[in-house]
Amino acid sequence: MKRLMANRKQKKAILIALAAPLMFSPAPLMAATGTSEPVVAIAQQAQTIVSVQRINPTTVDVVFSNNQRMTFDFYGDNIFRMFQDTNGGILRDPEAKPEARILVDNPRHPVSQLDIQDENGQVTITTGKVKLQLDKSTALLKVTNLATNTVAFEETRPVAYEKGKTILTLKENPDEYFYGGGVQNGRFSHKGKAIAIENQNSWTDGGVASPTPYYWSTNGYGFMWYTFKQGKYDFGAAEKGTVKLSHDTDYLDAFYMVNDGPVALLNDFYQLTGNPVLLPKFGFYQGHLNAYNRDYWVEDEKGILFEDGKRYKESQKDNGGIKESLNGEKNNYQFSARAVIDRYKNHDMPLGWLLPNDGYGAGYGQAETLDGNIQNLKNLTEYAHKNGVEIGLWTQSDLHPKDSISALLQRDIVKEVRDAGVRVLKTDVAWVGWGYSFGLNGVADVGHIMPYYGNDARPFIISLDGWAGTQRYAGIWSGDQTGGQWEYIRFHIPTYIGSGLSGQPNITSDMDGIFGGKNLAMNTRDFQWKTWTPMELNMDGWGSNEKYPHALGEPATSINRWYLKMKSCLMPYAYSIAREAVDGKPMIRAMFLEDPNPYTHGKATQYQFMYGPYFLVAPIYQETQMDDKGNDIRDGIYLPEGEWFDYFTGEKYTGGCVVNNFASPLWKLPVFVKAGAIIPMTNPNNNVAEIDKSLRIYELYPSGYSEFVEYDDDGRTQAYLNGAGTWTKIEMENDQPSVYVQIGNKTVVNTNRKNKPGKISITIHPTTGDFDGFVKEKATELRINLSEMPKKITAKVGSSKVKLVAARSMDEYLNGTNVYFYDATPNLNKFATKGSEFEKVTITKNPQLLVKLAPTDIIMNETVVTIDGYQFDMPDTHRISTGSLTAPVAQVTDGNTEAYTLKPTWDKVSGADFYEIEFNGMLYTQIKNTELLFDNLSAETDYSFKIRSVNKDGHSDWSTFSVKTKSNPLEFAIKGIRGEVTAEEQEGFEIFRLFDFAELGDMFHTKYRKNAMPFDMIIDLRTINQLDKFHYLSRQDGGNGTILAGNVAYSMDKENWTAVDSFRWERNGDVKIFTFKNQPKARYIKLHITEGVGNYASGRELYVFKVPGTESYLPGDINNDKKIDANDLTSYMNYTGLRRGDSDFDYVSAGDINQNGLIDAYDISVVTTQLEDGIENPGTDRVAGTLSLSTPKQTYNAGETVEITVKGDSIKAVNALSFALPYDQQDYDFAGIEPANLGAMENLTYDRLHTSGQKALYPTFVNLGDKKALEGSEDLFTIKLKAKRKVKFNLKAVDGILVDKNLNMQKF
Repeated sequence: MKRLMANRKQKKAILIALAAPLMFSPAPLMAATGTSEPVVAIAQQAQTIVSVQRINPTTVDVVFSNNQRMTFDFYGDNIFRMFQDTNGGILRDPEAKPEARILVDNPRHPVSQLDIQDENGQVTITTGKVKLQLDKSTALLKVTNLATNTVAFEETRPVAYEKGKTILTLKENPDEYFYGGGVQNGRFSHKGKAIAIENQNSWTDGGVASPTPYYWSTNGYGFMWYTFKQGKYDFGAAEKGTVKLSHDTDYLDAFYMVNDGPVALLNDFYQLTGNPVLLPKFGFYQGHLNAYNRDYWVEDEKGILFEDGKRYKESQKDNGGIKESLNGEKNNYQFSARAVIDRYKNHDMPLGWLLPNDGYGAGYGQAETLDGNIQNLKNLTEYAHKNGVEIGLWTQSDLHPKDSISALLQRDIVKEVRDAGVRVLKTDVAWVGWGYSFGLNGVADVGHIMPYYGNDARPFIISLDGWAGTQRYAGIWSGDQTGGQWEYIRFHIPTYIGSGLSGQPNITSDMDGIFGGKNLAMNTRDFQWKTWTPMELNMDGWGSNEKYPHALGEPATSINRWYLKMKSCLMPYAYSIAREAVDGKPMIRAMFLEDPNPYTHGKATQYQFMYGPYFLVAPIYQETQMDDKGNDIRDGIYLPEGEWFDYFTGEKYTGGCVVNNFASPLWKLPVFVKAGAIIPMTNPNNNVAEIDKSLRIYELYPSGYSEFVEYDDDGRTQAYLNGAGTWTKIEMENDQPSVYVQIGNKTVVNTNRKNKPGKISITIHPTTGDFDGFVKEKATELRINLSEMPKKITAKVGSSKVKLVAARSMDEYLNGTNVYFYDATPNLNKFATKGSEFEKVTITKNPQLLVKLAPTDIIMNETVVTIDGYQFDMPDTHRISTGSLTAPVAQVTDGNTEAYTLKPTWDKVSGADFYEIEFNGMLYTQIKNTELLFDNLSAETDYSFKIRSVNKDGHSDWSTFSVKTKSNPLEFAIKGIRGEVTAEEQEGFEIFRLFDFAELGDMFHTKYRKNAMPFDMIIDLRTINQLDKFHYLSRQDGGNGTILAGNVAYSMDKENWTAVDSFRWERNGDVKIFTFKNQPKARYIKLHITEGVGNYASGRELYVFKVPGTESYLPGDINNDKKIDANDLTSYMNYTGLRRGDSDFDYVSAGDINQNGLIDAYDISVVTTQLEDGIENPGTDRVAGTLSLSTPKQTYNAGETVEITVKGDSIKAVNALSFALPYDQQDYDFAGIEPANLGAMENLTYDRLHTSGQKALYPTFVNLGDKKALEGSEDLFTIKLKAKRKVKFNLKAVDGILVDKNLNMQKF
């Protein structure tokens, strides 16, 4: 859809010239406009400014010497819109089909002043906050922030218009960093990089699915291109010192925002496009998604274990098994959606919402009418509500009913919300398409329907393919990926950070992936880090592994339950920072938002983040030193200046350094709490309904002065938008500050010396505000972290002092009121499965002082608690040894030196507890191994290090060492290439040696004493690549076999070749280079070699290079996880029969391997021939024959079954087959398919309703792995259709294809 829209030529139109009055509108207006054919390269350099005029109180026109105009329209003192249409168009909204609005209804703020000066060869436009300066001779723009008196940005080249593209060029400053662009997978800091503002529907590292045409700079400006067209933002990648911005549009329409700091610039973006939605409270809990209205279950020893003690395997086709349903009313309860709710309850797992139709063609009922299915959905909702769970729906097709669609696939969002109580909507590519205006329109529709028909229900929409403005309606889901691998966790961390910096704080991804999984360590690590993220989705049913928090058994079940309960306890904190994210910092915060410096502004801290102001989270995202039980360590944790505490032990750390070798047993995520933290909490619970509204809990880490404002509202309606909510300010002060020492140029906490006992005061101010359901009578519990029992504890509520009683035990404390208890050894392992081994593990936190006060009216009364003799100094477990130390002697050996990494090593120093390295101005501490890897370095660059040893008595002197990184000339050379030649090969010198990345020691050579010329060398890249060049390394002396002449072609399928060019090389040992000028995409390269020394061919190596920065695509890898497996087949099953023109075809277009605009048996065979150990010896038989269709009669009455026999006619070597059978759904219903003589073939038949409204059946059968192919002339299967009215059978098979094991095709 996107490409069609982007390439569609706009019609030329005549504009009415009386446009000036329109400029007074507070919101942008649609004007009838059009453009002529795109203009090629207008030479703006030749244009000068001849005049400037104010055309309304907020708008200025600049007139050029060629009578062109550029408009500057101010949406406030610090935000302006820059518009120019060289085809004569006036200010307007961007074209949107379907209609969608990027801007909010009222995006303007008052403009306090608008002064214009035209003097000294310069036009100056000044508001109360910014100054725009335009050089009249060059038309270049420079903008100054008047508050800081600094230049925010300046143009270095005039606006350029190329064919169908507009380009802006700005200056990039050396210390300037850039953020934004939406969900840029695996990235958040873009300095020196280029990002695509384009939905590539690529859901893995480096891809983009939910772009945002907005970015901001640390120089103090933000930028948004006002368009739905795709673009590219280059931040010094192509040309250092230059920012180059472009979109595929032939006119300029962009907003600039000038402000100081990230929050201010995000709020400027929100002013224009809307504030992010505040998720309903249940949305912060885990959701479970699957289809419970489509599949069949049969017993299978390799299947999933169910409650009846048997294992079952799932199939989307009727295999004679038990069909599932939502409510389990058909003797199928364990396969129902209700059973999922019970399953979570029985395992004591938190669950906030359930989505029961997450599958293609699933529906949510099996009645004959839409209303019957709505009632079925309502029955499930009522059951869910009894268990504190909300119900949602997955949107594959239209939201509103269409008579032409069967009851199963009918949708009516109004009835679903109003009658069935649906409160969640998840969109997929079939609904939001490629995003842009399509996606924004889809989520906006639901954003309005949900509150209107749902009793002011707050919309909870999880969308894909977002754009600017999506955030005001929906959160973002990152797409389908494969779990059970570290890469899944790794690239999501910077992705989440970058989304928040782009104005979309509500981001999520599937728990342990939609596919894959079954790795216990990775599963628990994913549950752990996502405890400190907004949402959690368990996408079940798509892959071969079930997706429950208890699916992998112990100890994962116990650990996952603990972290899910922890997330529920942190709900008040999470909800408060979620409210802050509506107009402030995102929930998941880049480290520079806490501590801005060159180290945090770049990529160095991309694998950690702040969760609100107090939690620092450093996920385990790779194996570092993992044992067989999943216990590991984490390196490279940056702690900002100040004091930090291990959340699970209370051990204190000094900031301003990078901590290494942090012990992380399987149960423990590296989480640090900032000194001074005030953390609102609640009771452990499994859903919102279980929250005790009469209790408030605060966990505290007193240090100096700190404050926090706890926010609350009803958590379910939109009343918060009108101010319905409560705010509670908590202040805390410790009169005994930490002891500091000076180390170098840093002042740090002295961890070798205990602080003196101090006095702390905790003040909980009266709560302000109100909302429906607010309980003002609340008990208060404080959990104060410390290391010793204090001397005195006092409390005051309102004007009355409270007499506190010391509890002698935890039971006495829990049952008492106005009590306190010193818990010397809190055990955190409270939620382990009874009887499990993990239940025996003791996990001890630092001591806590627990204070519980009787319920009081928190609106009327202030609560003050004071503690005398407060101390928090846990033993230092890292500094133990004593004695003098020598400095380590470190080196970086050649084997540990790479282009982008260096790994220093050294010998252990006697008496040292750990080592410290100073590198690039940063201290790396607590290095307990005798090596440390430094990555993300630059090639061919000199680096210097200092190292010392440390123990309890101090540290040694520094020793220094230096090293230079290597170059990497083969960075973009494609690995894993296979080759074949039509000439005979010399034994021991086979063609594979030309592609083994070994330049010395072996080589390729054709048969000795045999003329090889001419012959073909076919290079199979194994992946699809955008080709840059290849390097041919001949014999070093240019001797026998040195290739001298030939020509080159490329192909996607090894059958259809495109010629590129010929080559002729000199006879010598130089590297021979062939360049692909047009940089085509291909899987195969053919060298037709016509001349070689001695009529032979030989070579040491042949490197094929892809275009730098591009990704290789593995054919059939529809899930983009860099491998072919059953998960790809699962996706193909859902997309069988999808055609170009279907709304979700572009998402899977890379899976259309034979590029015929249809997902058919050939595409699927690319995957299936590699499954079940693949096909080792496919043989040489080539596919042949055809299929025929017949029926016993031609005329059928309503209600009769039409049986269509499909027969093979002299077929040979058929390993897969498919065809399309289009039919009128007013004439027929698909009733089933009966295999006959198909051997072991899998049935992937799909009855598909296309976006166009056309219905077609796609009989599709394939062999998995190495199975017997079909031969002969037999009846293969029978198709059954049910006539809906009297019909004459005249259906014809189209797009028929037979495929053999070598992927040769025979069409019929």
